[in-house]
Amino acid sequence: MDILAFGEVMMRLMPPDYKLLTQSESLNFLYTGTGVNILSGLYQMGNNVYLATTLPDNNVGYAAAANLRKLGIRDDCILFKNDYLGIYFLEMGIGDRASRVTYMNRKDSSFAKSTIEDYEIENLLEGKSCLHLCGIALSMNENVRNLVYTFAKKAKEKKLKVIFDCNFRVSLWKEKDKEIAREEYEKILRLSDIVFAGEKDGELLLGIKAPEDLKENDKTKFILNSMRKKYNIDIIFGTKRRNKDKKQFLQGYLLDDHDFIISNEYELTIYDRVGAGDGFAAGAIHGILHNFDKKEIIEFATCSGVLAHTTYGDSPLLGVEDIQRFMNNKHIDLIR
Repeated sequence: MDILAFGEVMMRLMPPDYKLLTQSESLNFLYTGTGVNILSGLYQMGNNVYLATTLPDNNVGYAAAANLRKLGIRDDCILFKNDYLGIYFLEMGIGDRASRVTYMNRKDSSFAKSTIEDYEIENLLEGKSCLHLCGIALSMNENVRNLVYTFAKKAKEKKLKVIFDCNFRVSLWKEKDKEIAREEYEKILRLSDIVFAGEKDGELLLGIKAPEDLKENDKTKFILNSMRKKYNIDIIFGTKRRNKDKKQFLQGYLLDDHDFIISNEYELTIYDRVGAGDGFAAGAIHGILHNFDKKEIIEFATCSGVLAHTTYGDSPLLGVEDIQRFMNNKHIDLIR
C-alpha cells in the first residue's frame, strides 16, 4: 500500500542518562514528528510511505531528509525552503519523575511558513491509498490549518481514506484560541474516515458530555460514539493506560457502527515512551489497509504500541513478524 502523510518534521534534543537540561553538557538528537513516526512504523510493516513537508534549505534540512530515508520514508514529496526547523527538548523522566517536553521555534519553521502554492497537492495524492494528518499541525497558524484542510478536502474528492489523529494538546493553544481549535478540528473530522481519539478529545475539545452514571468503558463508548455519529466517521481508534502499584498497562479499542472492541491488556516495559502512540496508530492503519478482521486489527495495533515503548527514539522500528510473535505470546530472549 502507498501511504502519504502531510506534517511537520522536528528535531528532538535530549540530555543523556535521564539528566535534566540544567545538568547536561551534551545533547543527543534525532528527527521526528507524528507523520514521520507513523510512516516509519508502516514502512517496517511492508508499506510504501511518503511524507509531504517542507524542510529548511540548508544542511539541517538535508540531514533531516537523509534521516527520513533511513526510516524508509520516500523523499519525493519533500520541499526545501527557508531556514528553520522546529525543535523540542525532551528531559526523560524516571521513577516518579515525569518526562518533560519543551517546544522551540515551531512557528518560524520552514513547514509553518510553507503555502498551498508550494505543494502540487493533486500530484502528491495520485496513486496513494490514504492520507494521514495530525491535529498538532492545526495549532501552528492559520496558514498550516488551511493546508491541512486543503489536503483533506482534495483527498476526499479523490476517494482516498482520510486518517486523522486528533492529538489535541491544550498547552499548544492559547486560551483565546480554544474556540478556533474546536472549529478547525470539526472541519477536519467531517472529512475523516478513520480517527484516533480519546474521550478527553470529545469532552475537552468538542464539548461532548456523557451521563454521570456512565463509568469507565461505557463512558468512553458513549462519548466516542456521539463523536462518530456527529461527524460521520467510519472508525475511531484509541488507547487507555492504567497504573497500578507503579506498573503501567495499555489497552486499545476500536469503535465503528457495529462494535466496540477492546484489546487484551498488556503490561508495559518502558524504555522510551515518546512516539509509542504512533506505534499503535501504525499498527491500526496497517490492519485496516490489509483487511485484517476487527479483533485482529485492535490486537495487532495494541501490540505494536506496546513494543514501541521498548525501542529508542520516537519512530517505531519493529515489523509484522515481531508484533505477531508478541501477539502469540512467544517470548524469546535471543533470536539467531
